Amino acid sequence: MSWEPGDRVVHRFNPELGPGLVRGVEGRTLVIDFSAGETLRLAQSTDALAPLTLPVGARVTLQPANETVTIAALPSAGVVRLTDGREVAETDLWPLHTGVSLFDKLAHGEIDNLERFSLRLDALHLAAIREADGLGSFLGGRIRLFPHQLHAAESATRTPLVRWLLADEVGLGKTVEACLILNHLLRTGRADRTLVVAPETLTVQWLGELWRKYHQVFVLLDDRRLVDVEKDYGPGFNPFDAHRRVVLGLQTLIDRPELTEQAVEAGIDLLIVDEAHHLRRPPGHPGDPAYRAVRPIADLGQHCLLLSATPLEDDAHGFFRLLQLLRPDEFPEDTDFEQRLADRVALPPCTSATRRVEIGGLPPREGGPVKLDDSRSMSDLERAVRAPSVQNALERKKKLRRIRHALASGAALEKICDPKESELLKLARAAQEHDPRLDWLAEMAPRWRAGGDKTLIFVAHRESLEAIKTAMSRRVQLRVGLFHEDLSPGKRDIEVAQFRLPTGPSMLISTECGGEGRNFEFCTRLVLFDLPWNPMVVEQRIGRLDRIGRTIPVEIVYFVPPDGLGAAIARLHESLGLFREPLGGLERELAHVEPVIEQLALEAEFSPSHERFNEVVAEAREAQGRIQAAAYHELHRNPYRAELGDGILARVPPDLEELTADVVLGAAEQLEMHVETLRGDARYAIELGTRARVESLPGIAAGASFIGTFDREEAVRDESIDFFASGHPLVEGILAHLEESPLGRVGLLHTRLPGGKAGLGLAGLYKEGPQFHAVVVDADGRRREDWERALMRRPLKSRRVRSDDVTSQPGWPALVRAMARHLEQHGQPVAIAALVIEG
Repeated sequence: MSWEPGDRVVHRFNPELGPGLVRGVEGRTLVIDFSAGETLRLAQSTDALAPLTLPVGARVTLQPANETVTIAALPSAGVVRLTDGREVAETDLWPLHTGVSLFDKLAHGEIDNLERFSLRLDALHLAAIREADGLGSFLGGRIRLFPHQLHAAESATRTPLVRWLLADEVGLGKTVEACLILNHLLRTGRADRTLVVAPETLTVQWLGELWRKYHQVFVLLDDRRLVDVEKDYGPGFNPFDAHRRVVLGLQTLIDRPELTEQAVEAGIDLLIVDEAHHLRRPPGHPGDPAYRAVRPIADLGQHCLLLSATPLEDDAHGFFRLLQLLRPDEFPEDTDFEQRLADRVALPPCTSATRRVEIGGLPPREGGPVKLDDSRSMSDLERAVRAPSVQNALERKKKLRRIRHALASGAALEKICDPKESELLKLARAAQEHDPRLDWLAEMAPRWRAGGDKTLIFVAHRESLEAIKTAMSRRVQLRVGLFHEDLSPGKRDIEVAQFRLPTGPSMLISTECGGEGRNFEFCTRLVLFDLPWNPMVVEQRIGRLDRIGRTIPVEIVYFVPPDGLGAAIARLHESLGLFREPLGGLERELAHVEPVIEQLALEAEFSPSHERFNEVVAEAREAQGRIQAAAYHELHRNPYRAELGDGILARVPPDLEELTADVVLGAAEQLEMHVETLRGDARYAIELGTRARVESLPGIAAGASFIGTFDREEAVRDESIDFFASGHPLVEGILAHLEESPLGRVGLLHTRLPGGKAGLGLAGLYKEGPQFHAVVVDADGRRREDWERALMRRPLKSRRVRSDDVTSQPGWPALVRAMARHLEQHGQPVAIAALVIEG
C-alpha cells in the first residue's frame, strides 16, 4: 500500500504506540508521528502499518472543537454518524486514548492469531519454571546436572539470607555449586552487587566460568582496571559503584586495604570467597592479612559463600573460623571448638561436605610411569646446573630456577641462559636434541590418533611446548593443539573447541594456564611431560581430567629418569599417592614438599631416601587417614546421601529445554528474525536482521547474531557455541520484549473436551510472582475448573477458527462484557481468550 502525508495509521506489531499520522515521505522512507509521543522512520514498503479504523461504539475526539463524542454508525465511506445524530467527516475524528482494556479489544474483535496467543501462554509456563523457588531457577548453566550439586544449591538458598560453606571433596564441583547459587540469587532479584574473591591464579578462571557457563558478565578488578576507573570517574571514585559485578584477586585485596573499605561502603549483596581455607586466624590473633581483608565485607551480614578444600577432619580450628565468619552469633569469641567436637554438637545448617563415596565414587586414577633409558646428555645437563655453589639468597634463587628449567627441557633452560655461557648452552641443546621423552611421544602419538584417543600434555614452560609441537610435526606429521598464556581468551576457546571435535587434533599441549579451571574430562589420558615440584600443581593438572562426569579411568603418564633429582621427585610423588587418588584438602601438609625438594636440589650429594622425604610422606598419609575416616561427617546437617539422587533429578522439569526453544523460536518467527537450522535440529543461527519487526531487543543491539543450541548436552560438548537458556542475552531479550509487548494477549480458542458440555467461555490468565493461573467462566458466569485445566495443559490444543465467524455474532460485545464482570474480582489479567468448547 502506498502512503501519503496526512494518512492515519496504526502500527500492527506495536499497537501501544497508539494511532499515528504520516507527517512526510522522504524518498522511500515514511516519517510517522504516533500519539504515544514517538516518531518512527519506516520503509514505504513496510507491512507494519495498517489504516486507522474507527469502529462503531468507539469514543473519539471531534476536531477542531476537541469535543468527545461516540460513533453510532458508518453510513458511507468517509462519513461517520455520531450518537447525537450528527454526521461528520471521518478525517475530523481522532481516537480518544483511554487505555483500551483487553476485554474491550476482545469485544471489538481485535484478536491475536493462534500462534501469538500460544506463544504468550508458553512464555508464562516458562517463567513459572525458571523463576520459581524449585529447581528450574538453577538450570540455566552450561553444566551437566548432578544431584549433589543441586542439593547443595537448593539447601543454601532455602533461607532468605544465604551464608554457606561449600566444602565438598576436590573434583565434585564446589565452583559449580557456588555459581548455581549466584545465578539463582541474581536471577530472582535477591542479590545484585556481587564480589568474587579468589587467588590471583584463579581470577581469569572465574571470569570464564561465569561467562561461558552462566552468561554472567563480571569485571576483573585488577590494577589496570582500577586505573581506568580513576581515569573515567575521577580520583577516589568507588570502583564497586563503577562495576557492580566484580572478580578480585585475594592478593590485590590484601595489598590495597582501601578496596575493603570501598566494598563495605558500596554494600556488597553477595560475597564469594574461593579457597577460603587460606583465611587463617590462630587463637588469640586478629587473623592473617587475608582474613583481615575479607572479614569486614563478610561482616556486612549479606549473602556470603565460602569455598574450602580443607575438610573439618584435617583442620577443625580453620573450619570453625570460617563458620564464625558466616555465623558470628552462633560462634562467639570464647567458643571452645575442640569441646564442641568432643561433645559431638551438630554444625549449624550452613555447610555442604559431600564426599566421593556418597556419589558412588569417580573412575580410578591409573598411573603409568615411563622409565626412561639412561640419557647421558640429560644427566650431564643436570650435573652442570647443580654443580655451582651458592653464597647468598640471590644465587640460591638463580640456581634453583636453572635446575627447574633443566629438568623441564633443554629448550626451557636455553631460554634463560646468558649467550656467553657457551658450554651450558651446548649441554642444553644436546639434551633437547636427545630427549627420550620426545622419542617416546613420537612412537605413541600415531597409535593414539589411530585409536581416536584425545591426549592432553602438560608442560611447565612455553619452550617445552614448542619443542613437542615441532617434534610431532617433523617426526610423525601430527597436528597438535596449543594452549598457553600468550593466546587471547578467544583463541584459547577455539583451540579447546577444535581439540574436542572428533576430527580435531588428537593432542593438545598446554602450559599451566590450562590447569586453571578448564574441563578436559573428555580426554583419554594425561601426559605430565615434566613433574612440578609442588604436588598441588600436579594435583591441579590431574584434576582437569579427574572430575565429576568422567566415565573412564584417569590414565596418567609420567616420565621417570634412571637416576638423579628427576627420579627422586617421581618417587616422592608416587609415595604421596598422587597418581592413585586425589590429595585435595592436604595443602597444609603438602606445602612442605617443595621446600624439601629445593633443599635436596641444592645439595652436592643426596640420597633418594632423604629423611625429610619420609617425614612429609608420613604427614600426608596421616592427614589423609583422618579425612578418610570422616570422624565428624555426621555433624553436618541434612547432608547429601546417594539415595536422594533419583528424587532430586526427578524434579528437574523435563520440558524446560523444549519449552525455551518453543518460546524463543516462536518469538523469533513472530518478530521476523532470521532463523536457520544447523546440524539437524540441534543448533540454530539466529539474527536480529534488518527485516525484523523490531530494531532491537532489551540487551540486544540491531544486527546481533548468535549460533547456539537449546540442548544442554550439546552445549556441554561444545563450548564454542551458545547455550540458549536462562541468562543468555537472546533468551532474556526476547522474554523481556514479550513481557512488555501486546503480542498474544487476546486470543480465541476452539477446542474439544470429550464428555464435556459445549458452550462459550472467557478465560483470564493471572500472574502472581513467577506463577500464573487461569480463571474461566462460561456464558452464564459460572466458574469452569475443567476448562481451566484444559487451558493450562501443554501443548495448547485448539482448532483454527476465523475470529469474524465468532465476533460478528449479534450481541457479541455485550456477551464479552457480561462474562468479563465475573472476572473483575480476580484482578488485572495479563492475557485473555474467548473459548469455544465442543463436547
